[in-house]
Amino acid sequence: MSSHTQVYEFARQCMQRSVAMCQDFSHRPVGKLRKGDKTWVTEADLSIEKELRKMIRGAFPEHRIIGEEEGDELPSTPSSNKDEWTWILDPIDGTFSFVHGVPFYSSLLAVLKNGVPQIGFAALPEMGIVMSGERGRGVWINNVPYVRPERIGQDAIELVATADPYRFAMENVGQLVPEFYTGAIKARTYPDALGYYMLLRGSVRAFVDPKVEIWDVAPFHVILPEAGFAIHAWNRTAATARLERGSSVAYPLDASGKPVAVNDVLGLLKGSVRP
Repeated sequence: MSSHTQVYEFARQCMQRSVAMCQDFSHRPVGKLRKGDKTWVTEADLSIEKELRKMIRGAFPEHRIIGEEEGDELPSTPSSNKDEWTWILDPIDGTFSFVHGVPFYSSLLAVLKNGVPQIGFAALPEMGIVMSGERGRGVWINNVPYVRPERIGQDAIELVATADPYRFAMENVGQLVPEFYTGAIKARTYPDALGYYMLLRGSVRAFVDPKVEIWDVAPFHVILPEAGFAIHAWNRTAATARLERGSSVAYPLDASGKPVAVNDVLGLLKGSVRP
């Protein structure tokens, strides 16, 4: 039987290995291919996931592994196994940034127990940032306990982070782009894990993404709730949040669990009727 401490420590080692490999590959010529969904995949994506799978299988051969590049998916119904662990890997999230040498790509890892996110790691390798969280224990930035910035909720913080605007059009919600970028809401593009990091810093009051897969958000379903933030699909609330593919919005909560300075954003998303 695996303990939380064992799994967390090994997940930390896996993330260290992933970050080192990302940094190594970032200095090499990039060979890239199109996947079936028209997104990029590189030798780095494939090699890092292969290495992580090898590490995990060696340490925990009974654990399930789901990865963006090699596949598998969460079961539709929970297992009766009381000690079922599942690793979710996204070796390079933001491959488009990675291919272009933009230092905003990330490496993501999460571990679920009986279908519930328990451990999350999210690294921004080129920025030297590693966010980590463990259910019931808290959140750390570069191994330092996270302290919620006082600027969260202040009137001066107006920015909303979004994924790249073209992604809204791809998901048939392109009408939201003018609302975010030319209307009363002031938005900037801080995509992928960078958006969640800016949220934790208190630099933005929400992060909106019209399309996510489970490996894009799995770590943040640990990190954000442990830090006092909500993350959920547009048609859900903080109370009904669950790990799922689709849309995503994240924002801070107050001590009573209510959204902080984000009702305009939530109203706009709800009105878009995005599943």
